[in-house]
Amino acid sequence: MNPKLVIFDVDGLMLDTEARWQEAWQKVGERYCIEDLGTKTFLKCVGRTGKVVEDTIKEELKTKNVDSSILLAECRTLGMQLLDEKIDVKPGVYELLDFLDKNGIQKAVATTTKRSLTIERLTRVNLINRFDYVLCGDEVVKRKPNPEIYQKVLKYFDVSPKDALVLEDSFVGVEAAYKAQIPCIMVPDLLPPQSKQKKETVAIVSSLKDVMKYL
Repeated sequence: MNPKLVIFDVDGLMLDTEARWQEAWQKVGERYCIEDLGTKTFLKCVGRTGKVVEDTIKEELKTKNVDSSILLAECRTLGMQLLDEKIDVKPGVYELLDFLDKNGIQKAVATTTKRSLTIERLTRVNLINRFDYVLCGDEVVKRKPNPEIYQKVLKYFDVSPKDALVLEDSFVGVEAAYKAQIPCIMVPDLLPPQSKQKKETVAIVSSLKDVMKYL
């Protein structure tokens, strides 16, 4: 591949935020004696936001004697606290960015997370100035798996789908790239790829370091 533009997701791809969120859900689950809150229920919500997460939790907990909205609020509060304490950068991020800079390939961020949090987190790990453009979840109408965010990034750079490459870790992100007709390499985080993701990607690798051999 010889892309003019590489588009990065953030959570779970560049930053190890999903692990912190899972830890929060697990701890809240222990408080309420809900063993699978941090496993089955959490994994159903990976890559999703807002009402989708709320509806998923409500459905999963319908047989439990607990207010799902209160439980979710506790998960979010604890998750934010854990992320404020520490965010790890995933392996290969800096090396890949250096490679793209050396080869004159433009770089963008397309994340479901809202802008204020994205900027703060990327700034903390010295990544914010490594990208030519950042587009966030609160700057689009429809979120992943809808392709809108990727289509807007293409429009900003005036680049065709075939001349771009998306890097994603989540199922919904891969689906969004596929719907936008942009080649996608998946770097799985918490969820292993299924047959659908294998169909919707050009490659599946274990680390961002491995992306360079496709460029």
